[in-house]
Amino acid sequence: MIDLRENVKIILEDEDFLVVYKPSYLPTVPLKNDNKITLLSIVSEVYNELTSFSGYSSWESGVLHRLDNNTSGLVLIARNKKSFEYFLTLQKRGLFKKDYLATSKKESVRAKFFGDYPFINPLESKREVIVESFFRYYGKNRSLVLPVLDSYSPLIVKKSTGFMYKTKVEFLKDDGINYVFSCSLTSGFKHQIRSHMAWSGFPLLGDLPYGGASSEIFGLEATSITFLNPKNDEEVIVDYRFQK
Repeated sequence: MIDLRENVKIILEDEDFLVVYKPSYLPTVPLKNDNKITLLSIVSEVYNELTSFSGYSSWESGVLHRLDNNTSGLVLIARNKKSFEYFLTLQKRGLFKKDYLATSKKESVRAKFFGDYPFINPLESKREVIVESFFRYYGKNRSLVLPVLDSYSPLIVKKSTGFMYKTKVEFLKDDGINYVFSCSLTSGFKHQIRSHMAWSGFPLLGDLPYGGASSEIFGLEATSITFLNPKNDEEVIVDYRFQK
């Protein structure tokens, strides 16, 4: 493990990719024409090759997936264009898995702006629950996303993503104050876990926009990622819980 500034850590280094730990409240990548400090800008100070190619955009380099500013955890970064395209193909094939720990205060309830939740309550299930929906933007400046089902009005469905996003949720423990869940996904959308957890009645700790309890700690951490190595197609599993 290599420690960089701002509590950024290189968890795994390979000639084709990096797995990096992002602390809470640090943006993953900049906005266009934005010079603020981000995870990418810090990592690029050491790994200069990241500035030599474009990924999703010229200012996002080889970052394969963003974490929300508040969310901490693992981020996969390609170190060259060929690897970026390889990982992009993996994502499209559902072969890039991300696992999270999600924490919700026990007294939390579902916010009124969510529709009815039609799936099994994760707290009451002895197995993994799949929460799935389309999404639509909501709120001031379209800053939030709400789940949409195909049973909703045609107008709302038409304004949604049109793609069904799935979050697998499993209850892990009750620590006396909070409920802790495992969440996993292969295709991600903005605020997907935050919205799905709040919809299910368990808004994340510190996630005030979705009805979560006030806290300095944000209750979402990307703890593990699973993908294939560009060199040999062998599975790579990186779990930060065993790196601490």
